Formats: sequence, structure tokens, C-alpha cells
Amino acid sequence: MVPAPNAGSIRFTPLVLLIYDWYVIRISAPHIWKCSTKKFLLPFFVENFSKRHIDIGVGNGYFPITSLSKIQASEGAQRDQHITLVDLSQHSLDSAKQRILSHHPKVDVRTVLADAAKPMPAALDGEKFNSASQYLLLHHMPGPTAAKAQAFTVARQHLTDDGVLFGATVLGKVWEKTPEGYRVKTEAKVRGIASFALGFYNKRGVFDNYGEDPNVFEDVLRREFEEVESHIVGMVFFFKARRPRT
Repeated sequence: MVPAPNAGSIRFTPLVLLIYDWYVIRISAPHIWKCSTKKFLLPFFVENFSKRHIDIGVGNGYFPITSLSKIQASEGAQRDQHITLVDLSQHSLDSAKQRILSHHPKVDVRTVLADAAKPMPAALDGEKFNSASQYLLLHHMPGPTAAKAQAFTVARQHLTDDGVLFGATVLGKVWEKTPEGYRVKTEAKVRGIASFALGFYNKRGVFDNYGEDPNVFEDVLRREFEEVESHIVGMVFFFKARRPRT
């Protein structure tokens, strides 16, 4: 059965994917969400990206493409790489696969049309990966934080015993990490272009993140994994979880 798209996934049209690098990577991340792609998003991806990887929520393939280029430059040769791409948008899957192969033709790439928060289709039964990414995905998914966090449970089921799940999502408020957990910074309200962008995207269903709570994300991650790390840069919540619980 073909999974039903949501308002966030159907926005990834060929035109949007064409300008993805410029708008999402170069403009939105550093200037609207105050989280530099070059300093934070890309290094975090490279650090956790394994030779057998599943990318859940693919955009246009920017992060695996650029990570492979950086790894190749540092190692002096292209590594033996498999990537399974999972997304609700067929446009995104086709675009990402084409772009990955155009830059790295020796990479083994497979695409799977699926909902990140629901069990993966039969094509992935028994498949295990050393790493899984959910990059700039969760803020597009509809529903409360706990429902979105089902994506962690799904990903955990497809990781090896020492596998790692990592990701980043744009939050709908200004949060900070304290010794007691995350809290909203009431003295630092979202203003200016970030406030406008959040209102615009949430009203149209592109985002559904006003109610996202990083404490809930972390609680679910700790339920599913032995080791969990998280932090915030600007308005972006980063997470990394290792050693899936059985």
C-alpha cells in the first residue's frame, strides 16, 4: 500500500527541490533558525554517517552528497557506501537518488516510499544499518511530539546493536537546556523573520512544530536507546542515540 502524503511532504515539488540548497541550506538554517549548516549541521552529519546508512526524510540529498565529498577528500578515495533513502515524497526520493549518483556514481542507493512514523514496508524486513539520520524532518511531520517520536522507534528497529540514530529539527519556540531539562526561554521570544517564517509554514501545514517539546523527544530516545545526547543551536534541536534497546 502506498503511504498517504502529508501537507509537509507534498510541498517538496521539483521546483522546491531545485532551490533547496540555496534556500534551506544557505538561507533558512543560518539566518532564520540561527544554526549554521557549515559549522553545525554538516559536521554533525559527517561525524555520524556510516558506510551502511539509512536516510529518513531526504530533502534533495544534500547532506549525504556533501558528507561523502568531505569524507572522500579527507581519505583520498571514495569509500564503499550503501544508502537507503526513505521519504513520503517520491519527488524527493527521485531527486536525491539522481543527485547522489551524479556526484558519487559508485554509491549503492536504494529508495523506499514510506512514512517515518509507521513500520517500514516489507522491502526493509530484517534490514539493519549502522547509522540512521532524521535530518530536518520532524518539524514537517503533523501531530504532537509523542506521535512524531514514533519515528525513533521505527528507526531503532533497523539499527545494528552498535548503531546510531541522529538528527536535527527546527523547534517552534526558543528553548534552552538546563540541569533539569529543556525549558522555553520566555524572555527570548521568537521575533522578526523567524516569527514570520514559523507562522507562514505552520499555517500552510509545511511545518507543525509550535508544540514540539525536546523533553518528550529525549524521553522517547532514552526509552529506545542506551546512550542519548542532545543539544540546541539557535532554534535547532540536535540528537544522537546509540545502542538500541532490545
